[in-house]
Amino acid sequence: MSAPLTLEKNNLKLGFVALLDCAPLVVAREKGFFKKHGLNVVLCKESSWASIRDKVSFSLYDGAHMLAPMPLASTLGLNGNKTPMLTALALSQNGTAITLSLEFYTLLSKSIADWKDTSSVGAEFKKQVKNSKVKPVIATVYPYSNHHYLLRYWLEQQGINAETDVQLIAAPPTHMIPSLSNGAIDGYCVGEPWNSLALIQQIGGLLTTGHEIWGAHMEKVLGVTQEWANAHPNSHKALVNALYEACQWAEDSANKEELFQLLALPPYLDQAATQLANYTPPLAMEQHFAGKHVNVPDPKQGEFLLGQMLDCGQLSDTDNPADFATISRTVYRQDLFQKWVS
Repeated sequence: MSAPLTLEKNNLKLGFVALLDCAPLVVAREKGFFKKHGLNVVLCKESSWASIRDKVSFSLYDGAHMLAPMPLASTLGLNGNKTPMLTALALSQNGTAITLSLEFYTLLSKSIADWKDTSSVGAEFKKQVKNSKVKPVIATVYPYSNHHYLLRYWLEQQGINAETDVQLIAAPPTHMIPSLSNGAIDGYCVGEPWNSLALIQQIGGLLTTGHEIWGAHMEKVLGVTQEWANAHPNSHKALVNALYEACQWAEDSANKEELFQLLALPPYLDQAATQLANYTPPLAMEQHFAGKHVNVPDPKQGEFLLGQMLDCGQLSDTDNPADFATISRTVYRQDLFQKWVS
C-alpha cells in the first residue's frame, strides 16, 4: 500500500454554476469523497461563467466546474486576463440542448411531423427564421462555450447565417427561463436542467440536443490555473481522484434518486432539481458523468474547439492551426489523468 499523499493545501474553495452537471462536486462534498482524500472543500455558487473565470484567475477559488472551452480561452487571453489554465478531469459529457419559446415552437410544430427527423426540423426552422420580420434572439451562456459553438455550427448547417439572420446574446443559465417566459428571447442553448424545466413549465419546446449535433463531447471540466497546479501537485491529484469517484457514483443509476435529493439542497439547484427526478425529455440528452472516455480530457476535442473559435472569429486569422495540438495538450492534461486515475 502506498503512503498517503502529503497535501500542500487541505482547505479548498471551488466554484460552480447551478446546472445538473455540477453533480460531481455536490456528490464529492455530500458523500464524503473530498474528505476521503484529505480535502476540506467549500463549494461556492456563481450565477455566471465570467465570474467563475475571474475568481479562478485571481486565485479567489482554487478551481471550478468549468465549460470545456474555458481553460483554452483563459490560456489564450480571450475575453479577460491571460491566465494559463488546465484540466486533468472531464466532469461530464453532453447534456445541452436548444430550446425555443412556446410561440416559436408551436409555429414549427405545424410543419414538423417528427422532431427526430433532423433535416426536416432544420429546413422548417430556416423557413421560420427567413420569414421572420424581426431577427430571432437566441441566447447562449457564454461566448467561449460549447453552447455557443454548437448553436452556431447547427445554424450554419441549416444555411442560417449566425451573424445576420439571428441575434445571438449571452445570458446566465438561471436567466434563461425568465427571459424566454417574458419574451426577451426566442430561444436558447443551455445545459440541463434549464431545457427540461422549460418543457415541464410549458413555456418552451425542444428543438434539438447537443448530442444530436456533435455526438459525444466533453461538456464540463475541472479547471485550475497552471500556477495552482504547479504549486499543489498532491492536492491537485487528491482533488481529481475525489471528483472522479464522485463522477462514478453520480453515473450509477442506483443512485439517481439520492443524486436528485442532493442537488435539490438549497446551496445547489434547490427546488429546480426536484422537478426532474421522474422526468424524461422527448429527445435524449445522453448526459453522462462517467464511462469509457467520458472523464478523459481529450486533446483532440480541444483541437476541435480551437477550430470552432477560429471559425467564429474569436481567434485571429494569423493564429496558426498547426499550433492547436500543442496548445490543447498543454491545457487538456490527458497525461495527468492517465497517471493519476487510469
